[in-house]
Amino acid sequence: MLNFAIVGYDHAHLLRYVPAIAEHPRARLAAVVAPGLNKPLARQDAARHGIRYVEALDSVWDGDKIDAAYIGTSPDQHLTVVQELAPRGIHVLCDKPLATTLQDADRIIDLTRKHGVKLMVPFNPRYQLPVLKVKELIDGGELGELKHIHATKYGKIPRGIPGLDTSWFFDKARAGFGGFGDIGIHAIDALRWLAGSEAREVYAKVDRLIHSDIALDDIGTMLIEFNNGVIGSQQSGWANPAGNQTWLSVSFEVLGSEGAALIGKPYHDFEAADGSRSERVPWWRTDIDRLVNEFVCAVEEDREPAITGADARAALEIMIAAYRSAETGKPVTLPLRD
Repeated sequence: MLNFAIVGYDHAHLLRYVPAIAEHPRARLAAVVAPGLNKPLARQDAARHGIRYVEALDSVWDGDKIDAAYIGTSPDQHLTVVQELAPRGIHVLCDKPLATTLQDADRIIDLTRKHGVKLMVPFNPRYQLPVLKVKELIDGGELGELKHIHATKYGKIPRGIPGLDTSWFFDKARAGFGGFGDIGIHAIDALRWLAGSEAREVYAKVDRLIHSDIALDDIGTMLIEFNNGVIGSQQSGWANPAGNQTWLSVSFEVLGSEGAALIGKPYHDFEAADGSRSERVPWWRTDIDRLVNEFVCAVEEDREPAITGADARAALEIMIAAYRSAETGKPVTLPLRD
């Protein structure tokens, strides 16, 4: 059994990762650490699972041995947390983005390598069943030579989530990026993974177009040219209105020389309605459970996880290039030089 700590209750994703870790047959929740926001929710989860609750990371080492940790702090704190975890031999499942700068991402990767611990960032589109199927079609040559991949990933602005203070999303110093980066980095990783190649040029338009009450961007459009000639395009950000039937709207279009594939939505769902609204509710999804299982298996088998620190860095580099392109109005060549 891997003893897990949840470090940080800032990220909304913990609402899915905490139960996924708790329910894994070979993992055990051992501690909850809440140095930042959402302490009441952290205390509630600790009580529900009968585990330790602490507010300072250096206090967690006084109890049961911790083998692995899910990091759910704001991205600006990821390096600080890894500096505590890696020297203690604790394996790291770190929510996205890996860091807010490439320099911090490199330090995180170096730390985990130096201390021999696993590092994984959970980009869940790789474990959505329709995306997995399209990846099989591409790798099996059934679409011919891959030409173009388009991803649309729109979400609601992350506020008004019951029980969660998500104010850090709107603080650039803490979040690093606005809506395009928050929603889009998952799609960036998916484009790179499906293309099977590294990016060589990025051109993007990123701006605040919808939510006038925030100081960051909310949406963006990007073109990526990959080294193997595949063209990727992407639209992502906080575009879905509050009344949208789903929190996320996701699609992928893949074009090859011999065929094409369209993913209209990543999950099975059903519609529920009352007197005031209707909503599409996912009723069966395996991506989060499979991500957690992959991380657990990588630790048990002493191997690299399917999504590595290098993958997380590559997605971050593409995203930073998109923001630079938006600032300059020009394409940006990769790798970035500073």
